[in-house]
Amino acid sequence: MIDIHTHILPGVDDGAKTVEQSLFMVRQGQEAGINTICATPHILHQVTPQFEQKINRSFDLLKAKIAESESKVHLVLGSEIYVREDINSLKKFDFFTLNKTGKYLLMELPWGQFPLHVDRIVFELQLEGQIPIIAHPERSIITKKQLGNVENLVQKGALMQVNAGSLLGFFGRKIKRMTEELLRQNLVHFLASDAHDHFSCSIEILPQAFSCASKIIGEKKAKELVLSNPQRVIQGEKLTNSKIPLSFGSE
Repeated sequence: MIDIHTHILPGVDDGAKTVEQSLFMVRQGQEAGINTICATPHILHQVTPQFEQKINRSFDLLKAKIAESESKVHLVLGSEIYVREDINSLKKFDFFTLNKTGKYLLMELPWGQFPLHVDRIVFELQLEGQIPIIAHPERSIITKKQLGNVENLVQKGALMQVNAGSLLGFFGRKIKRMTEELLRQNLVHFLASDAHDHFSCSIEILPQAFSCASKIIGEKKAKELVLSNPQRVIQGEKLTNSKIPLSFGSE
């Protein structure tokens, strides 16, 4: 399995606090059958040179420590960018797209709402050759009627990543039901842990969520969410099984 959404970098955001905790998360992932982990620290504000250096140093340090431990887990860099008008101003940073392919970026929406300008941002990103992956859209849905907002974004070319914890009921029955409905309506492209630590919402719950998803959409489709789709993202390739054909601009 491949986990495209984790807060595993030590001392960068509200995720892992120490290298030791990060390495524990890596071991949990390996034991759970995860061979690739994408580090996606929160990008909430303007990025200063100091913060950029902090991310890069933390990533390089953790990658070196993983190599020293002889772990077989592959670590790649990305970020979770809070939706913003000037999102393309971040293109110069290594963490802008997942695994620095220049193709896919993880974008977070506000809790409980879909800002009106998200459609335009999705469109503008596509003009520049990027495809946004919306992180945990199930948290932005207050009423069942808002499922239409998700479908609208998918039709416009965005992809959707739901959290393992949401599907397992960690955030309440309502979010669990919304996640299940998104799966049933074929509006989910990725299932990821969004792990912040090694105990409360850990990376090791991904296999449990995979089993849960398999009961709803079947094992073949569930494997796409944790293996084939993430693999294409990491390699910067097109997804062949989304609801609409995707393009990367004029490449």
